[in-house]
Amino acid sequence: MSEPRQRTDAWLIGGAGRSGKTTLANVLAESSASVAGFPLEGVFHVYLQRRFPFFRHQRARLLHEYLNRPRYMDAGRTQVEYPINYFDCDEAEIIRNLPESIDNPIALFGWLLDRYAASSDRTGWAVFDLLPELRYSTYRNLIPGIRLAVMRRDPEEAIAEGLFWRTYPDAPPDRGRRFKNMLFQWSLSRAMTRAHVGQFGDDVVEFSFNKLLAGDDDEQERLAAIFDMKRDSVKNAFGFSPPYEFRTDTGFRGPDGDWRQLLTESEIEHIAAAVAGQSLYPDLRVLLSLAPRLPALSRSTGDFVIYPGTNTVRRLNAVRQRIADAAAGIRLTMDAHS
Repeated sequence: MSEPRQRTDAWLIGGAGRSGKTTLANVLAESSASVAGFPLEGVFHVYLQRRFPFFRHQRARLLHEYLNRPRYMDAGRTQVEYPINYFDCDEAEIIRNLPESIDNPIALFGWLLDRYAASSDRTGWAVFDLLPELRYSTYRNLIPGIRLAVMRRDPEEAIAEGLFWRTYPDAPPDRGRRFKNMLFQWSLSRAMTRAHVGQFGDDVVEFSFNKLLAGDDDEQERLAAIFDMKRDSVKNAFGFSPPYEFRTDTGFRGPDGDWRQLLTESEIEHIAAAVAGQSLYPDLRVLLSLAPRLPALSRSTGDFVIYPGTNTVRRLNAVRQRIADAAAGIRLTMDAHS
């Protein structure tokens, strides 16, 4: 095992889908004096679930894969960017400078983002990921001192945007299941954020996307103070009108500027119950009660319940990936000793 690593000045940006995570990362990249926001998704959750036997011999392979893994930037998955494009040196130089002490993929990516921060003349970094609040305790062990900033958006807006993101103004064909999944994500994020605030104190902070957009003085000043930014920079960065703005009396203003009732009365009732902490879905109610103790299992079980076919395929692919990673580890170890 490696020696304990020094506490890092780094952040994970969490929150349910369509809640402003990317916006916060971009604001930090542009305006923070000390924290370099990384503009692409970290996908830490993908690599946390994989296994890499003989990890030391797989590090270069893993780093190459991570740096060249495409990040889709639009709903149609036509615009692509790659992490390697955001570094001031080539892949070979990065690999040559890998410390021997790194013994897991999350620490590897943390070290990589340390380099990104240094190249930006910042002391720390922030990266957004898919619900990192579910695995935050694990991330703290692998990157000592990493903190968590959760973006919270009013659930009507976050869920409507997630629901209609690719099909607006028409509803998606799997509307019922997608709505349930979006509501489950929002509820999981809130439950785990509350649990982490109680356990980790100031290492976990939560910001209201809606308050930031509305120009709330306290919320903007708090964000500026925590992330070493000028208040005017925060005000300017959040001075825009998001798609899917919700008002109780008029419904939703969509990307085209028209106002529509995008959510049904039943969906609004489900959201109101979730806000009150009482899910109307019996299965989700059970899973949410388990979440503070078993967050990752709660999420994976919910995914399987809502999308059994899709998640069966994903689990089979995960087995294939583990076999491929094991084979790569054996091959690279044999090559190193030949």
